[in-house]
Amino acid sequence: MTLQELFRTIWFSRWLVLVAVAATIVGAWWYLERQVPVHVATATVQLVDAETLTAAGVRLDTDPSLTTSPAVTAVAAQALGQGARADDLARHVTGGYLRDIADRVTVDASSSSATDSVEIANAVAGAYVAALQAQFDSGVASMQERLAVLGESIAQRQAAVNATRAAEAADGLIEAQYAASMDQYQTLAAQVSQAQLIAAPSSIRQNAVTARLTSLPPSLIYLVALLGGLLLGIGLAIARRTLDTKLRTVGGARRASGSPVLARLTGTQAAHREHARSGDLPVAIRTATPYTQSVRELRTAVQAAVEGSPGMVIVVTAADLDAPRSFIAANLAASWALSGRSVVALSGDLRQPRLNALLPAAEGDAGWRDGMEVDLGDHSPEPTHIPHLRVLPALRTELDPADFLASDIVRDLVEQLRASVDVVIIDAPPMLVAADATIIGAYADGVVLAATIGRTEIAAIEESADRLRAANARLLGVVLEGPAGSRRSDYTATYRFTGDTAFADAARERGRARDAVLLDTP
Repeated sequence: MTLQELFRTIWFSRWLVLVAVAATIVGAWWYLERQVPVHVATATVQLVDAETLTAAGVRLDTDPSLTTSPAVTAVAAQALGQGARADDLARHVTGGYLRDIADRVTVDASSSSATDSVEIANAVAGAYVAALQAQFDSGVASMQERLAVLGESIAQRQAAVNATRAAEAADGLIEAQYAASMDQYQTLAAQVSQAQLIAAPSSIRQNAVTARLTSLPPSLIYLVALLGGLLLGIGLAIARRTLDTKLRTVGGARRASGSPVLARLTGTQAAHREHARSGDLPVAIRTATPYTQSVRELRTAVQAAVEGSPGMVIVVTAADLDAPRSFIAANLAASWALSGRSVVALSGDLRQPRLNALLPAAEGDAGWRDGMEVDLGDHSPEPTHIPHLRVLPALRTELDPADFLASDIVRDLVEQLRASVDVVIIDAPPMLVAADATIIGAYADGVVLAATIGRTEIAAIEESADRLRAANARLLGVVLEGPAGSRRSDYTATYRFTGDTAFADAARERGRARDAVLLDTP
């Protein structure tokens, strides 16, 4: 799929894409309405390094998990007040080393409120520092108690040493014990002095000031929803095109038929309404409309495709029942006749001869003379109200239509018409309902296949083209009917022919006369 085809696919299914985007946006709104925002605040605690504490003889449990212990959270809850509970704080607080640095601990507190998360982080960090201080104070007090006990023991040993020296009976064991006690005392005294210099084993390095939003912000969620909706819509559009069996584009018709698209008829519905109102073909009243312009383009394309034939025989058929091939055939015949060519329109549909109603034979004098004399006995064409255009109503036979059309009678009739006039237009039944169009197509110089955008199945066009080629019938191309791919200039709706106004006025007068009869009918 090329980039252009992708854009066309998206544009064709633009409402599907818009619905997908709207659905994802609504889903994002629904999610945000039920989402609880999470704000996280962080406080940092600075610890005295382990070597310094070891030199001071104090051992502390500084593990960050202490931040969620009941002793710390209970103190923090008491500091926060307002009904704060220790177990709730433990669920919303986490502790850890800052980037694996052993002397810095971070306290992260989460809450739906940014202010609450800041207060919780600071309260827990303060309680953690207080817990470490309590351990430190307890350790220093213990060392001081040991130092006092050791001092008393040294005093006793000093008295014993003095006594043995006075008696001139020195005891080496007592002196050794005294020396060891003195060494311990001095070491312990130095540690106590070091601990007293430390004073505090930890401190708040940085209080929590602001909290960061850790849940996805609404703007990002809406952006993700928008992108997701676009991708979903585009995916659905591509899937729809892949699964769609209807004809959607000019390129699709060209590929399915293996032949060019001769014209794309625009304004077909308006042309049908005008014909139903006035009874006159859009081309016959010589009013420039998008539809009549399209018919003239079709006439030019067909004429260029079969140029050089002394008498052109063109079959107009359809790939399905929806395509208005009889209406196209009638207007194409009228367009050729108004260009000065002698034309005969033949209804090749013996089952539903719709061309007879579109091109009724004129009663009496048609009001013009074309000098065309075509006498084919029982199958002679009759004049119509359109100059240079005659119509041969549907042939009558007791045979099956397909058998009759395959007979020499019809073949000879087509050849006689070819020799008598410039253009022969044959309206044939749809390709897939009968073999009639295939049979008549073998007699013609070319076949025009009508299809409807958005309704005709691509498989129907492919099969129709294959049947025509199998019968050695020449498929000139496809004429498409349906919504226009681009707008025509506005002048086509107002531009009118200035020549031959008598014929146009006569057509409009006939329409007004029919309307008057209808109004007078009770």
